[in-house]
Amino acid sequence: MKNESVEKPDQSVIVGYEEDILATESRQEPRAIKITKAVTWIVVVASFICVFRSFSLMNFGTFVSNGFTFYLTMFTVLISFVSLAYFLLQSIMAFFYREAPDLSDKELPRCTVIVPAFNEGKYVATTLMSVLDSDYPADKLEVIAVNDGSKDDTWDWICKAAEQSRGRITTKNLIKNGGKRRALYEGIKIATGEVIVTIDSDSAITKDALRKIASPFANPKVGAVAGNIRVTNRGEGIIPKMLDVAFAFGFEFIRCAQSIIGSVLCTPGALSAYRLAAIQPLMEEWVNQTFMGRPSGIGEDRAITSMLIRENWRVVFQHNAIAFTKMPVTYRNVCKMLIRWTRSDVRENIIMLNHVLRRFEPLNFELLGLQLNLVLQSIALLLPFLFIPMALYAFFVSPISFCYYTVIGTIVWSVIPAIIYAIRYSWKESVWSYIYGLYSIPCLSWICVYSVITMQNSKWMTRPTTAEQLPAQSQIHPNIQSVASSTATVRIEI
Repeated sequence: MKNESVEKPDQSVIVGYEEDILATESRQEPRAIKITKAVTWIVVVASFICVFRSFSLMNFGTFVSNGFTFYLTMFTVLISFVSLAYFLLQSIMAFFYREAPDLSDKELPRCTVIVPAFNEGKYVATTLMSVLDSDYPADKLEVIAVNDGSKDDTWDWICKAAEQSRGRITTKNLIKNGGKRRALYEGIKIATGEVIVTIDSDSAITKDALRKIASPFANPKVGAVAGNIRVTNRGEGIIPKMLDVAFAFGFEFIRCAQSIIGSVLCTPGALSAYRLAAIQPLMEEWVNQTFMGRPSGIGEDRAITSMLIRENWRVVFQHNAIAFTKMPVTYRNVCKMLIRWTRSDVRENIIMLNHVLRRFEPLNFELLGLQLNLVLQSIALLLPFLFIPMALYAFFVSPISFCYYTVIGTIVWSVIPAIIYAIRYSWKESVWSYIYGLYSIPCLSWICVYSVITMQNSKWMTRPTTAEQLPAQSQIHPNIQSVASSTATVRIEI
């Protein structure tokens, strides 16, 4: 490798998400993007006009006379009513959500940050530099970088970052790729902090993220904290833009509500924190977890969260602990990512439902909230098995009417995440909520069905396994012995 220095993260991205949105809006957008947004706004306005017109002209007698249409409509109305009631409940809880106040330097616990990496290349160094640039007290911060058998130059970049850190980064090199769960496990085994923070190697954190995410542990009942994940590559295509809006609702808003009852269902791999005393007794069960007789190679974040909730630890959300992460830019890769996430949700829902539904505590509001979340999420994962055949039937019977009502219904339901994104970030960019809704019906509605059918599959799918760059081990910092599961703290005096 060339004698190339490790650069700090681009502060234009890390300084804050609101500033990044404003910067995006100020840049000249491609003409295709402008046209897409303009057409979408026209469709949105037209859809609401059609909704009001349909209600004014609706003759309910026709539904009674047509049996199938009547039952189909009533079923849709029922699902819509339950969804709306659930959303209102989530909104009320999210309204009362408050972040944990910051702790002073003296009050902050000793923190170990673990960054597992596989075929990440140079970006792992960017992640590590964002950690070192944190305002967390240096004497209370330990950083461990674990190379999970990468076939490219990831280990070289980890070593270079460790050298420039002046001994602040401990490196661990696993010759054989064992998966992200195993890499985290190896890092946790040598961690000395009271709080363990995990950060994906394709993510970068804000300067105050570690302080923010460690602060909720002042409550001794908190076992884990979920960070707030934002998309850093919004300018690389329409898919990251759509996912960014979807995350603001599906992750940020929903986790605010779940945090009120102390049971955030998933602590994201991009940025999460755990109390070491809470997860240590669970490590062997977690790293050796199986599903349907096979090792669980996916869903390590959802799995450890479920185990902590099972052991009655509180899992909360810290909205102001922000990490920026890269999202897929192609349809193929976004499908792979969503399939992996959905398979994990299906597995853990089955495990968690078996546990929480055995408990009957009608006066325990937090338990009832957890049970409701798990049941409704599980139903949502299964509904496509019913809706897709119904949709195909309706399309072949009356394609024009099907497309008309599908577009209108999708636009109406997309209003909720659009408003949330508009209030929090940008009205202009909230249009991507409607675009994502229209995109997901034909392109992503099959994900749940396929994921349920193939839930036993534990392939990661989104990580490259071919070596684009494979430097010889003897050329990678010859002063560091690269052996299986070796640990070295690289110190350099300047």
